[in-house]
Amino acid sequence: MFDRNTILSLLTVLLGTLVVWIMMGLPQTGIDDADIFFVYARNFAEGHGFVYNVGGERVEGFTSMLWTLVGSGWYSIFQSLELPLLMLNVLLGTVVVSACLERTENRNTYLLMLVGAPAWFVWCQVSLMESGLWCLLITLLGLAVVEKRNGAVAALIPFLVITRPEAMAWGIWVVLLTFVFADRGARLKSTFPILGSFLLSLGALIGFRLWYFGWPVPNTYFAKVTPDFWENIRNGLNYLLGYPMSSFSVIFVLTLFFLVPVFRKQANPVSIKLACFILPGLGIPVLVGGDHFGSFRFYQPLWPLLCLIAANEWALSRQHLRLGKNILPILALASWLFFPITGNIKHEFRIAKEGRANGAALTQLFQDMETWPTVGVITAGGNKLGYDGPMYDLMGLNSTEMAHAPGDAANFKNHTGFNRAVFYDWQPDIVLCGDSEKFDVLVLNGLHNEARFLTLYEKCTLHRNGAEIKAWFRNDFLLNLPGEMP
Repeated sequence: MFDRNTILSLLTVLLGTLVVWIMMGLPQTGIDDADIFFVYARNFAEGHGFVYNVGGERVEGFTSMLWTLVGSGWYSIFQSLELPLLMLNVLLGTVVVSACLERTENRNTYLLMLVGAPAWFVWCQVSLMESGLWCLLITLLGLAVVEKRNGAVAALIPFLVITRPEAMAWGIWVVLLTFVFADRGARLKSTFPILGSFLLSLGALIGFRLWYFGWPVPNTYFAKVTPDFWENIRNGLNYLLGYPMSSFSVIFVLTLFFLVPVFRKQANPVSIKLACFILPGLGIPVLVGGDHFGSFRFYQPLWPLLCLIAANEWALSRQHLRLGKNILPILALASWLFFPITGNIKHEFRIAKEGRANGAALTQLFQDMETWPTVGVITAGGNKLGYDGPMYDLMGLNSTEMAHAPGDAANFKNHTGFNRAVFYDWQPDIVLCGDSEKFDVLVLNGLHNEARFLTLYEKCTLHRNGAEIKAWFRNDFLLNLPGEMP
């Protein structure tokens, strides 16, 4: 039932996932942004639609429609998401690695390269984000394009389109490559079904968004994207140039990747085509200004294909660069030893854990009240997942009103959606403190220090119903609150 490639792939992904899970502190959750998916998946599974607050507005506060639907289906079956999605990610990773192993004669070389990037296991398995699904689709699509399996390409395109917004650019690139790679005289015949699949699926998705949400793109676009084009380019170039520094193995694999065109007369034609296919994955993060998460989330889904190219060109590279036999295990080991320093991702799991604890504490604090207090939050995943009452996302990801209002300033990457006028219109009963006062000041543009806010709100620790939480509370809310006082 399982061939050697499948067994090797499963063992590699399982072991890598286990080690990074231990390194991340044995998290029982994904990161906080994964909890945002979970909120929508749970609400959709329970019949409330795509909403952040039950009974609230329809809003696309998630970046992957397909991952949300997958989570909703899993929730309907298991009534939980963490372990089922982790197991699914391991399965997806196994399929990816097995597909690549089938296309290289250097299996050990490929696996040594792959395991040299701990961040791949974090983002594509342990984070519980859609990165593992995106990696699967990019890998299978890339292989289908270079192997001219046009039926598979046409079948995969719709899944790509509903997985991440940048699929719009990827789809155009795939259509172009299909035309270029096709045999002369058959280019139009090869390209039209793929073009039709892309346009139909994209049109259906945009049509659904306009009908259901009222907007053609996810709400996250308006909340996250910095409008300054050149600032995005500067940030994006820093992101691209920083990626090789994330791991010794990444430096090495990228070096071999960029040597492919140098040795193109001797290189494997499949490697050249795969290198062409990957280009949007390297370029799109530059155009959008990179990402605020550590460990280069946007580049991790490309890693299996990058390793496949490098592994297939390994013999040629060793000949030209005069590399020793032991360089790959040494680089992989060094990458894992330095990952706690270079990764900068462990705190994301802590934020999710603390957010869930805050949400549960809020529910316990106010369970005896006739109406739930309104709560303003910066980290909108775990807090909402644990709280039964209405929450306002101050970053705008889950609020069209906040996301579409002009941001006060772009002080922190992907957290530019805050608007003072909308906040004072909302005036939530509670504003949760973040885990970093410096971060709060940046993303809320100094809100906590201005006179109007300090007149309305008081920072304190509230004890009630056997629970407590530290936050900013609106003064009139505290005066009218029955029970224990802070």
